[in-house]
Amino acid sequence: MRQSNHIISYITLAVENLELMEDFYTGLGFALHSKSKDIDHPYAMYKSGALILALYPKELLEKQSGCSIKDFEGNNSIALSLNVKDKDKVDDYLILAESLNAQITRKGFEPVWGGYCAYFKDPENNLWEITWHQKFIFER
Repeated sequence: MRQSNHIISYITLAVENLELMEDFYTGLGFALHSKSKDIDHPYAMYKSGALILALYPKELLEKQSGCSIKDFEGNNSIALSLNVKDKDKVDDYLILAESLNAQITRKGFEPVWGGYCAYFKDPENNLWEITWHQKFIFER
């Protein structure tokens, strides 16, 4: 078996009611890592060891990822994120994912909060984000 240098860095839950879900996860004792003050792009992030649990409105995740997350079969409520060390690795991973039969839903772009990311669905329709951000470099 090959040794992997990859880590899963975020689990993003697409939520209908962000405030309700923030209250829920805060109530469970998750430590708030960061929260957007931008009303057009709200989110909340909770630190869990090396992992971040991110809450993001469904309609914004649909827009950003370039695909419907309400109507396709399979996992339709989360986007798993792989954080890479270098910006150019985002496109490299997208090419690799496509070669392994992933469906590209959005090619690399610079989101409103910075960095660089792209989206694909794996062969069973789980939504993945490949992302790089200069402020969020994770230990390997």
